[in-house]
Amino acid sequence: MGYVTREAVELEQQCTLLEEPTGGTPASGSDDESQPRHKMRAKRNIHRRQSVCYYLPRCLKRFGCSMRYQLLRCFKRFSYFMLCSFFILMLYIIVQYFCIDVQKRHVSLSDWAANVSLDIKDYIQAQQETALIMPRDFCRNKTFLIIAVCTGLNNFVARQTIRETWGNTTEFNYAAFGKLHGHMKGHYLPTMDSRLQLYADYLSGEGDTLTAKVRIVFIVGRSNYESHLGNETLIRLHNEAEMYNDIIQENFIDSYNNLTLKSVLALKHISKSCCKTCAFFLKCDDDTFVNVPNLLHFLLGGTVPLYNDTLDYHDRGSMVVMSPQNRLNATSGIMRGHQFCNVVPVSDVTSKWYMPYYMYKGESYPKYLSGAGYLMSIDVVERLFEAALNTSLVYLEDIFITGLCANRANVKRQHHALFSFAHSPHLCAFKGSITQHQVKAESMADAWRFVSNYSIQCPPPGRYLNHMRLRNRNNC
Repeated sequence: MGYVTREAVELEQQCTLLEEPTGGTPASGSDDESQPRHKMRAKRNIHRRQSVCYYLPRCLKRFGCSMRYQLLRCFKRFSYFMLCSFFILMLYIIVQYFCIDVQKRHVSLSDWAANVSLDIKDYIQAQQETALIMPRDFCRNKTFLIIAVCTGLNNFVARQTIRETWGNTTEFNYAAFGKLHGHMKGHYLPTMDSRLQLYADYLSGEGDTLTAKVRIVFIVGRSNYESHLGNETLIRLHNEAEMYNDIIQENFIDSYNNLTLKSVLALKHISKSCCKTCAFFLKCDDDTFVNVPNLLHFLLGGTVPLYNDTLDYHDRGSMVVMSPQNRLNATSGIMRGHQFCNVVPVSDVTSKWYMPYYMYKGESYPKYLSGAGYLMSIDVVERLFEAALNTSLVYLEDIFITGLCANRANVKRQHHALFSFAHSPHLCAFKGSITQHQVKAESMADAWRFVSNYSIQCPPPGRYLNHMRLRNRNNC
């Protein structure tokens, strides 16, 4: 005998009531009046339950709902399914959040495939002369500051613009500092007598005529398509080198992904030729504007006055330019620039800063200085070059040299507020900073005309300056 549910019994009873004859002697008059209503209610109940049975949504039937009156049980099962689905989705999102970088960073880099050697010694011969073009008498004489500009092979206009603007260190030297900031005298610290005496061999003149010996060289590679005979770019480069005697060309393909090789080769030539005749070294890009007088003033122990348009670069410590703590006292172990901290490798393969996992496996980069411009004492150059030869190559040169190699050489990096990794739309920032980056040739000429116009007086911050503009660098 089959199992009969309680609902089936009730339906059968109601159907029986509908089938009872309407004749007979009624028990009372009220029963006669109520009997048709009872029948109507029974009919409505039957139709309602039948509609529930036969028009139950198909999706609910799939979750195990019976054909009769189990909507509550079905709803519970459906809710349980949705809750489980939600937790599975959240787990997937969490796994993707923590693993997406590693997954995407397995895409190979075009110029540095996974099967290519990352040993620097396979590309740079430390003890051999490999330069294709070298300046005559390079570092033969004492030089207080040597600036190596990493530039593209075809960037003839950028190099010439530098020579005609801030790179004209005969005119744009320390004597220009007083002209730049004469109206701010008393609001910055002057040079230190001890440092003037220490570096006297690199200086000439005194007071308003003080001049430091500064040398600028441009580092380039070679073209991937040059035939070495009849190549127009190569001919132009040789003519340029002959005219200005400031080109170092090395035997590697000149490309963005080879900037590490370019910068390490700059370290090689500086450490090999200049360590006994130079005091300081600055590396920068050819779209960087360098305020040479400000840099020389800093190297000689002074501070640069605070302007309204440079306030955004400072923190609460560096803004106090009258504090002796902001002077440079050291003579060795110096490495300064715009410092980055807690930077995560880029996983977007379309980005120019994409970092494959096989090249750098860490979850974040070490502290490093922006490649737009970083300063070091000459002893650090030797230490970094030696460390580079024993460090696995990373194609982002600032991370490799100022981060990984500096860690290996145990060189402490320090942030300096006036080394900007971008450029300000306010021209007074060029007067009050040391470096401004991402400055194209046209903008560099405009900035130079403004900076070299010594009659322009840039304003300091207001009396009630907004401290919210100061940078918070506690994470570094």
